[in-house]
Amino acid sequence: MLRSPRFLLTGLALFLMGMVTDRIVVHFFAPRTVSENDEEGIPGRKGESAQASSSLRNPARSYAVTGDEEQQANQSRSDPRQENESPVPQSIREALDSLERGGQMDAETTNGLLSQVPAGHARREVLHRLANYWAKLDPQAAAAWASALEGSDRRHALEAVLHSWADADPAAAANYVVQLPVSEQNLHLVHAMGHKWAERDHAAAMRWALIQADPSLRGRAMGGVVSSWSDTDPAGAAAFAASIESQFERKRVLEVAARRWASKDPVEALEWAQALPAEDRQQTIRAILRELAERDPTRAAAAYQDLTAALPAEPQSARDFRHMAQEIASLWSSTAPREAAVWSTQLPEGAIRHGAVASVAEQWLQIDPVAAGEWILQLPEGSTRDAGAERIVEATMQSDPAVAFQWAGSISDQGHRTGMMREVLDQWKASDPDSALAALANATVSPAQRNELNRLFGEVAPPQQTEAAEGQQ
Repeated sequence: MLRSPRFLLTGLALFLMGMVTDRIVVHFFAPRTVSENDEEGIPGRKGESAQASSSLRNPARSYAVTGDEEQQANQSRSDPRQENESPVPQSIREALDSLERGGQMDAETTNGLLSQVPAGHARREVLHRLANYWAKLDPQAAAAWASALEGSDRRHALEAVLHSWADADPAAAANYVVQLPVSEQNLHLVHAMGHKWAERDHAAAMRWALIQADPSLRGRAMGGVVSSWSDTDPAGAAAFAASIESQFERKRVLEVAARRWASKDPVEALEWAQALPAEDRQQTIRAILRELAERDPTRAAAAYQDLTAALPAEPQSARDFRHMAQEIASLWSSTAPREAAVWSTQLPEGAIRHGAVASVAEQWLQIDPVAAGEWILQLPEGSTRDAGAERIVEATMQSDPAVAFQWAGSISDQGHRTGMMREVLDQWKASDPDSALAALANATVSPAQRNELNRLFGEVAPPQQTEAAEGQQ
């Protein structure tokens, strides 16, 4: 027997109240220190206190931000020069001005200045000015200094040095960056230098990319060149990407070309992608739809419908199409969950709909758990609603196992219901075995389910419990 909708929503409402209480406690009582996340410009960190009451009144507010708006917000957070007044102390600004008028640049001087500036906007501004000016005088020395820094200082300084260096000599900057140890951060810089060089001469930049012996360097370098090339000749850049022999490199560069083209003309990009060989077609289409979904999810959904309209049911449920639907649903529901929810439930029955519904539920739960729960409960009983309920279980299992257990018990498929209840109880008993056992004792389950779940606690159901449970079935 399933839990009543009111009981499930009451549990979810209590979970939401707990989340809000935690946020209020953190807001008013947590120490106000600058964290690594603050330095990295993670959306929602800066100005959190000023927006707290607004966010509680309208939980969707902080999620309803387009990609372009988020990028502008990040740039505003990471560039203190956009503020009305520089956060850099007057004495440090004077020292920087003196250096830029011809003072001696060396690691001892620059690090001495940095040591006087705490982490945050002021430090990033000082790093940027030092790196920019030193790169114009001696880019090799400036790059060596930046590479010796640690953490986010290294990333900010090295990016500033290399971009300034690439403005004057893109070939030298590109050749320097491929000599750095291979890491995700340095591979990002390889892509950036390829892009900068290609803005001037994409043929020369591509020759540089192709001679890189390391496949990871070569792939990122080609991706950077193709991203710039696509700005002026998307068809030519896409044709080159499709001609790459290595499947690993071709996949990465095709995605770059596809997304850049889709940002300019998604119709032409989709026509090109559909004509690709089968081994490249689906992942390229998926990249285009992802780009569309980040910019305009309704348009991405329409494009997906057009792509799948003529397909029989089985190909539509294939992994690639299922993942496309899930990505669209996830991106759409981060800004407009109700619209995404309607679309997801109109998809073909089966794995493709279940995946999309689960993606909507996962995003909506972060915005408004009660509204998400109400939507899931109004879905017809069956596998689609079960997919949404499973996401609630997964989202609440660690923080509120009581709510998770209630929702696990609402799943209609008996085998899946037992499995999810077992998973919740198995984790719950590690932190609060008495509450977990009490929840199981009060659960409406069959005698066989009760005995199976009781084994988690080394127990079996007493005869009177078994008789009572049988009477409820």
